[in-house]
Amino acid sequence: MNIQDEALAAMVSNALCQDKRIGGQAIAVRVTGGEVFLKGVVDSEDIRELAVLVAKGIPGVRYVSASELRVKGETE
Repeated sequence: MNIQDEALAAMVSNALCQDKRIGGQAIAVRVTGGEVFLKGVVDSEDIRELAVLVAKGIPGVRYVSASELRVKGETE
């Protein structure tokens, strides 16, 4: 991960934590080449979708993947 990716990951993580609708959810952020990968478990599909929207709203984000972001109780 380069410096830009680290900064972007910090901005996405901060935005997710600051959003009162998402805060407290277990979401890990990984960034590679401006592409954001969200991983973890959230309470609902709405929160999952909101996390993607928040991440996409950060300047410099080229793509957001939530394929590893699961909803509690969801089966694979």
